[in-house]
Amino acid sequence: MTPTGRYLRDAALFAPCYILLDWASYIYPVGPFNITPWDPQPALAIAWMILHGLANAPAVLLTIFLADIVVRGAPGGYTIALLTSSVLAAGYAAIAWGLRWMLGRGDFSSIRRLTMFAAVVIGASGLVGAAFVGTLHGAGLLDDAPFGDSWLRFWIGDAVGILVTLPLVLAAADAQRRAALVALARKPEALLQALVLVGVLWLIFNGLRGDPAHRFYLLFLPLIWITVRSGLNGAILASAIVQVGVLLGMHAEKQGSLTIVELQLLVAALNLTGLFLGVMVDERARAEERLRQTLRLAAAGEMAGAIAHEVNQPLTALANYGRAAQMLLERAGSGGDELHQAIAKMLAEAGRAADVVRRLRDFFRAGTTRLEPVEADELVALARRLGEAAIAGRPIELQTRSAHELPVLFVDRLQIELILRNLLANAVDSVATQARGGHITVAAEARGDAQVCIAVIDSGPGPTPSVRERLFEPFVSGKPTGMGLGLAVSRAIAEGHGGSLEAPPSGRGEFHLVLPCARS
Repeated sequence: MTPTGRYLRDAALFAPCYILLDWASYIYPVGPFNITPWDPQPALAIAWMILHGLANAPAVLLTIFLADIVVRGAPGGYTIALLTSSVLAAGYAAIAWGLRWMLGRGDFSSIRRLTMFAAVVIGASGLVGAAFVGTLHGAGLLDDAPFGDSWLRFWIGDAVGILVTLPLVLAAADAQRRAALVALARKPEALLQALVLVGVLWLIFNGLRGDPAHRFYLLFLPLIWITVRSGLNGAILASAIVQVGVLLGMHAEKQGSLTIVELQLLVAALNLTGLFLGVMVDERARAEERLRQTLRLAAAGEMAGAIAHEVNQPLTALANYGRAAQMLLERAGSGGDELHQAIAKMLAEAGRAADVVRRLRDFFRAGTTRLEPVEADELVALARRLGEAAIAGRPIELQTRSAHELPVLFVDRLQIELILRNLLANAVDSVATQARGGHITVAAEARGDAQVCIAVIDSGPGPTPSVRERLFEPFVSGKPTGMGLGLAVSRAIAEGHGGSLEAPPSGRGEFHLVLPCARS
């Protein structure tokens, strides 16, 4: 579908939803205008512009203008309707721009981000309300309604509507968060919590006599229960249920005895309490998960140190036996040149294995690296040898290439060899799942003046989206028998060099190892 087609499709879906929300929330207005105690429809407009850009602002303006005609009959005339619609569209676009600049596509995962969200919404909706009500007041369309009361009503209505509805809309628009909300809603405990919440709402508006605002504190108990158990997702769903219940209670109120402003202030307080408590619960859960991973890594580090100590002893013994064999051959005067060469290779490999073990132990204990100038072409040639050894005769094509005149790298050769060995082993495992084999490419190219990127690309399916998000976390593996430490260790080594190891999104296996140059 073309961009214009997508734009028209989205606008055709957005406009009726906006007008429907405007109609549903048009209760207890000040005069015939859109000054009501709850306005959820601005959240829809702001979410659309956050997710798809300010290019949607003209469609938002037209939709607001149509809503004024359809829901209220444009009581101030078409000129005033167009003027006030322009004020609202510009204000909502400014809020969307501010939130997108500070929070991206709506990330409320920390207290700081949630505080910024609340501050922008509350402050900006006050300014938008002042401009909207000021326009009507200047045109003499508010009759005897005081400017301050009308502005406060509009401000609270917009602020509460956005605070309650925008997190839910953004969560529903994100596939991962939407799946989490659906999974939460399917839990038996969530159903029980929703029933308790609905029951408390019924008590407040119907079961008990008097002003509902005076009994609103009862809702804080189930909200705290839901949020402590389910975090931010639970707070979002609970706030939405409460707001719908309040809306229905307002519609059902016959005598109009509700203290609307007080009730909506309580809704705002309840919503903000739930959101902040939910973020705190999620942050605590993430901190506990990081602590568990840290403890597991510490245990793995201790185990690695013990393994290094134990492995180093037989390697040393192997080297000693090899030297003794060489001495015996020399004394016997035998001319077994091939035997001499085999023993020499055995000693070289034993020494290299011991060196690798010592280097890794030093790196994880003290962050120690032994940096030296290394040509990028040497690493590409090393990658070819490692790849051929990993392929071991399977029908997999291995290609290597490097750009001309690449700068000299400044790295620990053995540690970088470990990274390349791990990446190539993963690539071979991925390609080996294909029925007709496949191919692996190792390419080196300069990245600016201070870095070189070595890309390892294979024709396999690559990691799944769920695995890719946590690909470099310890103990996360896409292999049935994998430990999930290879990529975590490899990234730690790359970052210890001042470089990086990334897996850019693609439909195949692709890793970029970025290393610093000697002159940097």
